Amino acid sequence: MKAQAVNMHDLKYFFVGLSWFFFVGNVSAICIIPKSLLTSKNIYLSHSNGVFDIQHSDMVANGQTIYLLCNGGIQHTGFKCQSNHVFNPPLNTAMCSTPFEPSVVGIRKMDASCPNPSRMYGVGFNFNGNFMELYRNCFNGNSLAFQHSIYKVYRHENTAPRPTPPWNSDGLSGGFDNAYEGRATQACLLTNLGATQPQCKFDRGHMTPASAFMFTEHKKTTFKYLNAIPQYRGINRGNWKTVETWVNNVVKGLHDNPIVNNVQIQRTYDVLKVCIGAMGVHRLRHTNNNNMISIFLLDNNKIPVPEWMYKIVSHLSGDKWVMLTYNDVNIPNQQDLNQICRQINCHPGLHLNGRSVGHTVCCDPFHFIARNVPHLTGVC
Repeated sequence: MKAQAVNMHDLKYFFVGLSWFFFVGNVSAICIIPKSLLTSKNIYLSHSNGVFDIQHSDMVANGQTIYLLCNGGIQHTGFKCQSNHVFNPPLNTAMCSTPFEPSVVGIRKMDASCPNPSRMYGVGFNFNGNFMELYRNCFNGNSLAFQHSIYKVYRHENTAPRPTPPWNSDGLSGGFDNAYEGRATQACLLTNLGATQPQCKFDRGHMTPASAFMFTEHKKTTFKYLNAIPQYRGINRGNWKTVETWVNNVVKGLHDNPIVNNVQIQRTYDVLKVCIGAMGVHRLRHTNNNNMISIFLLDNNKIPVPEWMYKIVSHLSGDKWVMLTYNDVNIPNQQDLNQICRQINCHPGLHLNGRSVGHTVCCDPFHFIARNVPHLTGVC
């Protein structure tokens, strides 16, 4: 059953990606959902073989019909993309007054990619028993520790601005808000380390980022504590952000038709699968006795501050990349880094700024997965 669950997931990913490959190969045969509607309360659904699913992109293929999901359910009227690049009827003729609320569901099936005691959670929209997934996260509810996140990012033209909704704990026990609050964090570090730590300003670091989605209502679902880690503020807004932007630029088409060894390669990254994870627990030196102390934001054993963050990006063509970032304002020990990562050249479109905070390197993907996260083999 484990193998079947993984294979079916990958098979669905293959066919979705393959259809998008042919779709974006003829970009003239599409309709674009207006940017103004990306920020609305509307949630659009695709429909194939009698099954509804989330419309992830603002690009809709010629002949495809999309539907509107509002708080009252799925609207009967369908909006068909015609060959003249317009929807019939026009999309702006139907607007949701109230958004459809997202759901977080525990995925009960045995999942080898999320070993005990952690549990896999799906985030998306649940309608009439059909759960339509945006992303899934492996999370340890005992230690309140994020493990990894899996999502797909799709070819698109535009995206809504990043919203600022409140963070949601989704019923998970623990004082997340207070733990991440600056004064509480400093009090915790003062107690554990014997002195204040001026560099310890932690963001609620998104793992599945809001930028992975085009629609405001999709973006809002990422503001969940099961989707966050304590991440140094400068790193979250430094090289980690650079890598996130590169992923979006790749799938948006900024790096189509690359030149490799003076030869132009015809390649389109239409749908990318992204796995983001955290490893280890960050340690700081005690001011009085020089002991290295593992850092947690809650009760000295919950909400660990990770030592490393990684991002595995793959395409159905077989192309795969791994970016590894050190969650510290300093440079990691080279010997420690070599134990984790066999460094290789980064994608030519990824320009890491040596002056930005967050030491980031690119790793041989197969070595990295086998060495550090073997449970993600065949998944990421």
